[in-house]
Amino acid sequence: MIEKELCALTKQLMLTCMGGRNLDKIQEITGFFTNNAVVIGSRSDEFYTSVEQIENALNNDKWKEGRNYICRPVKEWFQCIPLSEKVFLVCGNIRLEMIFGSGDAGEAAQDYRAGLSEADVRVSVVWKLEKEQIHALHIHFSLPEEDFLPCRAEDLTGTAADEYHGSVDRKEAAYYKKLSERDLMTGLYNRGSFEKYVKLQLNEVGGGTFYMIDLDDFKAVNDTYGHVAGDRVIAGMAGILREVFGESAVIGRLGGDEFAVFENGSSSRKESEEKARRVMQAYRLMSEKYGNEILLSCSIGLYREKGKETFENLYSCADEALYFSKNSYKGTFHWYYRQCRT
Repeated sequence: MIEKELCALTKQLMLTCMGGRNLDKIQEITGFFTNNAVVIGSRSDEFYTSVEQIENALNNDKWKEGRNYICRPVKEWFQCIPLSEKVFLVCGNIRLEMIFGSGDAGEAAQDYRAGLSEADVRVSVVWKLEKEQIHALHIHFSLPEEDFLPCRAEDLTGTAADEYHGSVDRKEAAYYKKLSERDLMTGLYNRGSFEKYVKLQLNEVGGGTFYMIDLDDFKAVNDTYGHVAGDRVIAGMAGILREVFGESAVIGRLGGDEFAVFENGSSSRKESEEKARRVMQAYRLMSEKYGNEILLSCSIGLYREKGKETFENLYSCADEALYFSKNSYKGTFHWYYRQCRT
């Protein structure tokens, strides 16, 4: 899978750049670039627009061969976003441990416990596939904290060290938790986190109203206007759902052009139907942005339960109601009933 390969390649590039610089590594790094590649570092003077500039910077005296440390990844996150059929954007964040030795770089035996620093490094790389080869068009490296965090006992000890590291760990945990829960394109909950938070609400308050929303004939949008426009339509629907349902509802993108919403509490049947109509109307109005060449419509299935209910049953019933909507008359909503459907 090309996305997985490009994420691994980006990590390899980062580790090579952060490791000790020598001639072999310089050739390895520059072999990725096109002649007019752009590389931007975290410092104001780190801006290069050609392979020659990149090689000169890496071969500068400030990057001496055999630098006396070991570079080891601790935590990482990478995400690949297709920009076109042959161009991909990879974004990543990696925490590195830099373990410095006490002896000279050329010594055989070194005490690598002498110093330990950590660094968070962020990167974005635009990759292009050309004739079965992969090249980097643009790279941006960033260090949120320019100076490495000292972790040696003589630098931070006692309560100050505990408070600092505790704060860093909490912030980092929250950052990675948010990344893992959200759909990258829309910012809505992804499928897994949507199910998780619906189940939490079911445990607290019991039943509620479950909406399944599907964009009708979405493939025609991509075929007519292109995938970039299709992505905008997906993001537009996410905005509509946020506006109609507000922060109290659990809203997710389950994948592709399928969305789901769960509202707990005692909203009436009439109120739920009004929200479904508002969603369909707002989405239909988006057709005007594309000259009404394609009439945008969405289908919705609803299921409501006042008592104790499981996520699996809510999902199944709403999905069956959605199936009925799409196969009876698209651009409508229908409720699920135990004995019959309307």
